[in-house]
Amino acid sequence: MNGINKNHFIVGVLSVIAGFIAKTIYRPYVYEYQINDFGLADGAPSFFYVIGFSQLLLVKKFRYPWLVILVIVTGSLAFEFWQMRNRPLDLIDTGMSILGGICSFLLWQQIKNKK
Repeated sequence: MNGINKNHFIVGVLSVIAGFIAKTIYRPYVYEYQINDFGLADGAPSFFYVIGFSQLLLVKKFRYPWLVILVIVTGSLAFEFWQMRNRPLDLIDTGMSILGGICSFLLWQQIKNKK
């Protein structure tokens, strides 16, 4: 792995871990103690997973890296719409998925320019 790929790998792994912690530790804590965190407990996993999975895929060189990020965001949004079969659309998750894609794009730009 060259330096750029290592950076994507590190950011990706840390983001997936943050998403896992947000889903398994932070969210239950917020729900149990009825803390008003303005929906962060609901949206944080979507945000971090979009960043994590897109950055992990960017470990491999792609001709259009922005397209990888777009596919991950689209997949996350498709999952949110698929869940509408059983419940209303979660606007927080939808927004956080889009925000995660924007942040992932900015991270990709930052890592690319750090060459």
